Amino acid sequence: MEQHDLMNQVIKNLGVRGFGNVMEALAWNQDRFQEGFDLANAMQNLDLVKLLYSNFNQNNIVIEFTLLGKARYEKLM
Repeated sequence: MEQHDLMNQVIKNLGVRGFGNVMEALAWNQDRFQEGFDLANAMQNLDLVKLLYSNFNQNNIVIEFTLLGKARYEKLM
């Protein structure tokens, strides 16, 4: 799956609340943590989200939508 599609999947899965764990949204295990972190960082670089917290041992990459992220969610729905 392309990075753009993965970003859309994260945005759709986090939905209205606009806050959550990238790894949970993608149903990825710890083996894909670096890939999840890179995706969250790419989303932050596009100003779709703010990366709030990450922890490898907990398999958490917590993000929050920016206004652009919320707008993209609304377009996807």
